[in-house]
Amino acid sequence: MAQVQSEQTILREVLRIIATTPEPVDVIPPVLEMMQDVTRARTVGIFLFEEPRLLLSAGDAVDDLPEDEELQQIVLDLNEPVEVVFNCWVLCQIKLKGEIVGGLFLVYHDTVTLTDELTDLITMFINSLTTVISNLRMIARHEKLGRNQSEFMRIVSHDLRSPLTSMQGFASMLESGMVGELNEKQAHFVEKILSGISQMTSLVENIQDAGRFDPETGFYEMQRTQCDLTEMVHRIIKNHLLPAEKQELTLRAMIADDIPIIYADANMLERAITNLVDNAIKYTPNGREIQIGVKRQDEKIIVSVKDNGLGISPEHQKLLFERHVRIPRKEHKRVKGSGLGLFIVRSVARRHGGNAWVESEEGVGSTFYISIPLNEENLFGDGQ
Repeated sequence: MAQVQSEQTILREVLRIIATTPEPVDVIPPVLEMMQDVTRARTVGIFLFEEPRLLLSAGDAVDDLPEDEELQQIVLDLNEPVEVVFNCWVLCQIKLKGEIVGGLFLVYHDTVTLTDELTDLITMFINSLTTVISNLRMIARHEKLGRNQSEFMRIVSHDLRSPLTSMQGFASMLESGMVGELNEKQAHFVEKILSGISQMTSLVENIQDAGRFDPETGFYEMQRTQCDLTEMVHRIIKNHLLPAEKQELTLRAMIADDIPIIYADANMLERAITNLVDNAIKYTPNGREIQIGVKRQDEKIIVSVKDNGLGISPEHQKLLFERHVRIPRKEHKRVKGSGLGLFIVRSVARRHGGNAWVESEEGVGSTFYISIPLNEENLFGDGQ
């Protein structure tokens, strides 16, 4: 009865470590140390064959420890999925869904005898660590999938640019009449072609920027230069006058007088603000006003884009800045998009040490914000 209680105490401590340690890989060392203590082994260790490949141990260093490949061969050559004794080693298979994924070993100073008590302890530790290893492998697969997806998107978006540019050029030549006058139906078709090319180009740019600018996985290195947000906002408004006029929208700049020149990545910031203005034009009913503001507040620059659109419910506001999220509304069925624009906006803000958020009320409108802290990096351009 005392032995059962001892195992229960050990199991509770192992489960406590698992429950209170955020990263699965950080669970293994303290559990191995506990295992070394209760089994009185000279060294205990764990190894996994596949990603994540690892070899972790606790206790004295083992000079004659086999190489990873040799350990794998030893475990795979075992006929029975139980503990095996040879010299001063105890070697145990670790299985997931019937597949041998690694091993657990104990090293003693002398030849060891597997008693029922030691067997039960080893089995308990293996069962506890199997869950941790399963989580590790899932995380590794998820990370590998993310890397593969990012690389695939980078290659596809890069390779699509050339044919899109070519299509744009030839379609524009048709529209301009360089190869002959077009009748009304032909001109309409060419307009549709150019509109489709524009949508595809925008999608490719968003896919590319979402991958590059992501603070967690992005590979883009910021290029800080002197950045005049006042001039930038006026330029963005000028570039959007035509689409705004088509919807009878008014674009108004609301820029404070005390906006300093900052050191930022102008390309990233212009892309973010442009996305906000694009969204405002897409989702604002005809005949209303959009305000683009820049102000200084609490040692931050706040860029805002305010519309008089349909507004966004509180539950949808929480999801807006996630990747590939679009709000399901029947009024927006006509609007094309990838759900990446606001994800890019937040990524750009975070790369500058700030953030992005929205304030909205259904039926009244929405205001989207980007904050840029006026810290040493953004004021003087130190660092990346």
